[in-house]
Amino acid sequence: QLLVRRADVSKLPSAWFKLWFPVLNLLAPFFQRFTLAAYREKMALELVRAGIGDAITVNHLLAMKALMALFLPIVLSKVFDIVSNPAVFLVVAALSYWLPDKLVADLRKAREKQIIRALPGAVDTLSLSVEAGLEFLIALQRLVERSLSGALRDELATVLSDIRLGTARSGALKSFAKRVEAPEVSSFVSVLVQADALGASIGPVLQQQAERMRVERFQRAEKEGAKASQKILFPLVLCIFPAVLIIVLGPVALLFIYGQQ
Repeated sequence: QLLVRRADVSKLPSAWFKLWFPVLNLLAPFFQRFTLAAYREKMALELVRAGIGDAITVNHLLAMKALMALFLPIVLSKVFDIVSNPAVFLVVAALSYWLPDKLVADLRKAREKQIIRALPGAVDTLSLSVEAGLEFLIALQRLVERSLSGALRDELATVLSDIRLGTARSGALKSFAKRVEAPEVSSFVSVLVQADALGASIGPVLQQQAERMRVERFQRAEKEGAKASQKILFPLVLCIFPAVLIIVLGPVALLFIYGQQ
């Protein structure tokens, strides 16, 4: 479906797609004739994982790639003389053609990080609700209705909608894991599907998953903290340390220089 409601477009997380969408929507039908089966299958899944699959189709993406490969090198050649060189022009055109795919990949990664960050709290809430006596679907519905907006809420709402439309709970959860390519989500879904297949109580399973995710979140925070201490070393050595040396040794150097005179 090429035409998309304006409300869907307004929810796009990328300003690039919002800006280009009117033009892309006009050009998208012309790119429907290009088969590109492997690319279409891959990017259709990537668009869904990026959270924009309801608004942007592969035809829109192909139109954006063509526009950027055509116009971006021309614009840059007007600003930078080096781009006017034919070899550089072709390189810039190739990079511009690849840029929309990179944009979709970045959106997917950001969305997956947002889901992973919110998942432990959601599983905690589900565990408490189920342990309090609520059935899993009712607990899931309460979580979707009362939680803040975000990627995880949208995915859980999709799971709930799939189950209401007749999909088995295990099938809806597997679709969730397929849409979100993250080890944390895959592990969580596999445990729930296994418990569902064995007929085990979902409450203890959710509680164990919540505890495990809290530990993993703490470990990720420690890992990011270690990375931050390494990253800050370079600006410390290049910027702060020379300034400190100038402040500390500058007066001594001046006294030495003028003292010699």
